[in-house]
Amino acid sequence: MTTRRVVTGVNAQGKSCFVHDGPTPGHLDIGLFVDDEIWVDDPAQPDPGARRDPVAVETFQLEPPPGGSVLRVFTFQPSVDPASIDPTVLAGAARFATGNAMEADNPGMHTTRTIDYGIVLSGEIDLELDDGEVHLVPGNVVVQRGTRHAWRNRSGRPCVMAFVLIASANYG
Repeated sequence: MTTRRVVTGVNAQGKSCFVHDGPTPGHLDIGLFVDDEIWVDDPAQPDPGARRDPVAVETFQLEPPPGGSVLRVFTFQPSVDPASIDPTVLAGAARFATGNAMEADNPGMHTTRTIDYGIVLSGEIDLELDDGEVHLVPGNVVVQRGTRHAWRNRSGRPCVMAFVLIASANYG
C-alpha cells in the first residue's frame, strides 16, 4: 500500500497552505516490515510553516520526542525467515532506532514509554501480551498503554496498520 502524505502549514502571509503532497521521504523497507514515517511532532522544535520535514532524516526513532508524537504506517510482512532476506535490505534495520525497547532474547517483544493508537487498515495480525493474544482484522483499533507486547503476522499476506505514538510520562 502506498501512503500519500498531505501536510499543511502556514505561509509567509499567514495563510494556510499545502507544504507536502506525495510519498513520504521517511520510507524504510527492511524485508520483515515496511515503515512509512508520516510525521513527527517535536514540541522542542516548533515549525508552523512545516518548512523542515521531520521525517527526512537518516534514522527513525521508535518513540516520539518528549512531549511529542509520531504518526507512521507500518506494514508487517507475513512470517519471513530473516535468513531469506537480502542482507543489504536487512541492514536497513539500523535506520530504525528502537533504543532499549526491544528484547534481545524474545524477538519482537518490546515496551515503549508511550500510549499508542493502532488501527488495522488491511490484513490481519495477532497482538501478543504477557497474558495472551488477540487476533485483529481491518477496522480493529488497539489502545496500547505502555505494556510489553509484540505484533505477530502469522497470515500469508501483509498487514498494514496506522500508528499514532504519543510520549507519556504515565508509562515506562
